[in-house]
Amino acid sequence: MYTLWEPAKLGPLMLKNRVIRSATNEHFSESDGRLTQTWADVQIELARNEIGLVITGHMTVDRTQRADEGQPVLDEQTNVDLLRYAAQGVHACGGCLLTQLSHSGPKAIPAVNGQPAKWPADFTLEEIDQLVDRFVLAAQLCKQAGLDGVQIHTAHGYLLSSFLNPSENHRTDAYGGSLENRFRLPGRIIRAVRAACGPDFALLVKADSNGCGDLSALLKLYEDAGVDGIEVSGIDFAARAGIKKPFYLDELLAAREGITVPLALVGGIFSRETAQQVLDAGIPFVSFSRSLICQPDFIARMKAGEQEESPCLACNGCYRVYRTKPVRCVTHEEPIPQLVKVFHS
Repeated sequence: MYTLWEPAKLGPLMLKNRVIRSATNEHFSESDGRLTQTWADVQIELARNEIGLVITGHMTVDRTQRADEGQPVLDEQTNVDLLRYAAQGVHACGGCLLTQLSHSGPKAIPAVNGQPAKWPADFTLEEIDQLVDRFVLAAQLCKQAGLDGVQIHTAHGYLLSSFLNPSENHRTDAYGGSLENRFRLPGRIIRAVRAACGPDFALLVKADSNGCGDLSALLKLYEDAGVDGIEVSGIDFAARAGIKKPFYLDELLAAREGITVPLALVGGIFSRETAQQVLDAGIPFVSFSRSLICQPDFIARMKAGEQEESPCLACNGCYRVYRTKPVRCVTHEEPIPQLVKVFHS
């Protein structure tokens, strides 16, 4: 039904192909969450290597609830000029750039933040209103900088994923209980960002295929909220080390009936064959992550016919190797100068 290299429309965006760089923590920000030139150059390098849509690593909208010491923060202190530089560079390469907006919730690190992580039940109604405003401000900063849109992170056990998960959301008010209630906060954020940024600013979400209890109903709620696209992952992605086939394709195919909003799939896609498997199943966009840590130019090599499969081991070593060696992948031998300070910290 689809081919990888054909142009494709995603909401207000016209992409040069069906390739998405799924949000992946770059680990190139300062320890206080400030963006760096290196962070921006990473986004541009990916676009230069034939990726149609680059989605940045997750950025928190609340600097008091970071998931790790160097997680970028999007708030009043953000260097909008660096965002603008990244957007202009990606556009010059023919790509589009989105930021992924997140709140760490249960995954916030107390040692980093100096306070406990926050679960759904810990938020007062006033704090929920403030949280919606934080997401809106972050999206507005991205629009001001000339980015093409944002992706709201509602997956992987972070706060909005936790609100959707009945085993983690124990609220007894309008934000807990039924799926519709558990979706209330993500829905408010989606609609508020749309109202603030308009229809020409792309609005995507990243969603768990598991963890909410009813993926089909969840996809419909996202569609009704007005998103331009849904990227599907899963709450247990990190437990699937070594698997090199699409993780959640079967779950998505079983749940997509009646859904008209464009879908993308991430997880376990490491080759042209597995990418085409996703497209042949009727999923219009394919997302890559770990393969692009291993080889930032993997997509360009694949398009040129130089290689069909990523040498990524799918070992998840990239989640921690940068803390013991100044590299991003266990297969890398040359140190990355920008990571040396992390290695020695």
